[in-house]
Amino acid sequence: MRLGSVQRTLRTLAWLLILTAFAGVGLVAAASPQASLPTAPRPLAFLARDQSLWFGDDQHGPTRQVTHDLAVRDVVWAPSGDAVALTADQNGQAVVAIADLGTGAVHLLGPGAQPSWTADGSRLAYLDHGTIRVVDHTGASLATYAVGASAIRWAPDGHAIGFTQPAGGTQLAPECPSQVLGWIDTATGQARSIGTSFGDFAWQGTGSAILYVSGQDATLWRYDLASGKAQQLLARTPDVCHSDLIMSADGATVFFLDATSSGRTLIALSLASGRVREYPNLPIGYPGQHLPHAYLWIDPTAQVAYVTQSYPTTVTRIDLASGAQTTLLQNDYRMLLAVAPDGQTLALLDNPTGKPPIVTLLDLTTRQTHALNGIGWLAWQPPALTPLTFQAWQAVWDREDRPVAAGAAQRTWMWGPQPFAVFEEPYADATGGHRAVEYWDKARMEVNQPRADRSNRWYVTNGLLVRELITGQLQVGDNQFIPRAPAQIPVAGDPDDQTGPTYATLARVLTAPPTPVGAEIRQRLHRDGTVTQDGPGGVHAAYLVPQTQHTIADVFWAYLQSEGPIWNGQAFVTGKLFDPLFFATGYPITEAYWAQVKVGGQVKDVLIQCFERRCLTYTPSNPPGWQVEMGNVGWHYARWRYGF
Repeated sequence: MRLGSVQRTLRTLAWLLILTAFAGVGLVAAASPQASLPTAPRPLAFLARDQSLWFGDDQHGPTRQVTHDLAVRDVVWAPSGDAVALTADQNGQAVVAIADLGTGAVHLLGPGAQPSWTADGSRLAYLDHGTIRVVDHTGASLATYAVGASAIRWAPDGHAIGFTQPAGGTQLAPECPSQVLGWIDTATGQARSIGTSFGDFAWQGTGSAILYVSGQDATLWRYDLASGKAQQLLARTPDVCHSDLIMSADGATVFFLDATSSGRTLIALSLASGRVREYPNLPIGYPGQHLPHAYLWIDPTAQVAYVTQSYPTTVTRIDLASGAQTTLLQNDYRMLLAVAPDGQTLALLDNPTGKPPIVTLLDLTTRQTHALNGIGWLAWQPPALTPLTFQAWQAVWDREDRPVAAGAAQRTWMWGPQPFAVFEEPYADATGGHRAVEYWDKARMEVNQPRADRSNRWYVTNGLLVRELITGQLQVGDNQFIPRAPAQIPVAGDPDDQTGPTYATLARVLTAPPTPVGAEIRQRLHRDGTVTQDGPGGVHAAYLVPQTQHTIADVFWAYLQSEGPIWNGQAFVTGKLFDPLFFATGYPITEAYWAQVKVGGQVKDVLIQCFERRCLTYTPSNPPGWQVEMGNVGWHYARWRYGF
């Protein structure tokens, strides 16, 4: 099996652990094990009865009217979660505008329709009578492509725009004529034709290929942008005339309804392995030509699907691993408008005759409801998980740990063999107020600003988990913290160790003076916080870090200076394992201490030194390559914060 396939398989297993660990639906727990952690409100965009756009949230917070002189008919959230693009009628003409979530300011772009965002929310494309116009997130004009397009969709990484043109001729259905499918290279402005297709199309991953239903045989095909070649992907006909192709957030799986089953069989196709999973005889349907997006909803980690049938309305949850179905709502005469990004709340529309419409938010866990009167449509701010996020995380992991997984390097993991949790967390200073996070054995990866430069090493940040565990200050913003008790979790060794220091122990020695450079390290830290001078020694203080006034032990300093096989994006090469030096670890916040730690059931002398992001351990009795290791900070933090 190729390494990429292995990693995708491991990632899938990790997502199963997410659902098990959180014991809820989708990304976040139905009820957090830590009741002291507040749930952040999720922004909503909704339309009032007069077709004005409003911003609010799903925790009954204040609402703001955004538009006043536009009859808004469609709203598309930027994936970054900080703005929406809207289509509206103004003086009998369709226009496009951008509304900023933070300020509520509306920037009118001009005549147009069908707005489409890049995955980082940095650019918007829309159609103006067949001409594609591109602006940045502030509305400033960037490019214009006169290609006679009838539909458009950005490649997630923004390097291309897929589009269709009317073709006439063959029809897959009366409402589904053939069309010409093409794409625009945004670097050169060159438009290229792929061929004829039917209905919807989708981008694979961050934009390496386009998936579509071929006009030749009505089956699923893939067109590779690099080679310019197209090939059949699956000899099945997706029902793209009535429903969309749906990509998982990591770009590894495409979902569609099978046309031969009258659109009642859901197909999941792994683009890595080619494996096909079928979910037949689903209660899904809508009395209209096109299935609303909420009627086939896939959670961002592709573990759960919701399908809906109307009228009356029945909502069914499908466990995509087992195929098990659970009825969430049955014989309800309201229309499903939207599913919250965490899969826990449904928005249902009741439009009683002669009365204003009512939207009800139904919490699937508690069955509690909240009514929004006079509202006819709404959409939640989208999840922070996007194809670009997964690509960025993968690139960070690849650099240090791909050589370990492939057997090209004999050393301890930098991050771990696979993530064990992927979801989002509220963070006040992240774009949109939520950030995507991925927990590994040794750390947590984060993306706070999706519009930042993805080539920058710091695009993916590495959480200050150790600082939080030791101080008990849980960080929810650049300068916002929730006070908690320091973690009573062993820093190193077996989880049931009763002798070694915990993170709470280290809180007592944060202000200890630095060990003089060159001095032998003999201090031993006990669980109660006392320090004695009976450690085995053999290790010396090597480098004083001025930023924190702590001295790094020589075994750890040598590790931080080490070189070995790394992945440069194309091949294994020799390079610095830590570059920039403190990217993975942060600065040291304790001195190095010997401790009696139970490891594998045996008590051993282990040297421990904690940094802002990681804790390093040195076990002299371990074999070379594993004497210095990263502590399992990611697991420890998840246990402390979420009760894993």
